Amino acid sequence: MSTVLIIGAGPNVGKACAEAFYTTGCKVAVASRTQKLDSKYHYYPFDASKPDTVPSLFERVSADLGIPSVVIYNITDANKPFENGLDSLQMDLNINTVSAYAAASETVKGFDRLGTAGLGPAGGTFIFTGNCLNVGAVAGFMAFGMAKSAGAHMIQHLALAAFADKPYKFYYADERHEDGTYMSSDLNGAVHGETYLELAKDPTQRAWDYTFVKGKGYVEFPRQELWLAPSRG
Repeated sequence: MSTVLIIGAGPNVGKACAEAFYTTGCKVAVASRTQKLDSKYHYYPFDASKPDTVPSLFERVSADLGIPSVVIYNITDANKPFENGLDSLQMDLNINTVSAYAAASETVKGFDRLGTAGLGPAGGTFIFTGNCLNVGAVAGFMAFGMAKSAGAHMIQHLALAAFADKPYKFYYADERHEDGTYMSSDLNGAVHGETYLELAKDPTQRAWDYTFVKGKGYVEFPRQELWLAPSRG
């Protein structure tokens, strides 16, 4: 777990994850459009709306710090349904789905190159920061939900069907309130950092759809189809 790449390194979840892994002695690479974190983390400019640039990001990080054995895809972008046309939808999908797909592909290539010895006893870990939109609808977030649902299916397939026989772990991480309701702007960065580090250290694949709560860890919640209904004027 010597090199960790965090794609989407903002001041909340991204920062907390960077700090959690850095304190264990890991080399931490952070990638985002602008530098938002402390200079002790190795910064790489990156625009997730351009999926074709993902391979070069991994090449630069691998050349500078070594092949990442932990990759966290922590990017969020959302628009209201039908508000801005197809160009906006394509950008949402590029940011939340296509670039995540490219990142997962590059991650697995790296795991293969590292091999069991290079990955170490904990194996390799890819974490996609998700939310409830893979299982339920929230008014105003249709395109965002489409993208997150695609990401969730990718993680499910990688964890259960594609690499179940490898020491590779894949997670769709979804923080919830204690009663199971979804979180939006109140995400707890520190809890994400602690949880992601715990998942990376555990050599066993846990539940791929990892719903977690502060102070409790993983909690399985019943499926809820509609989280926030539209207002009726």
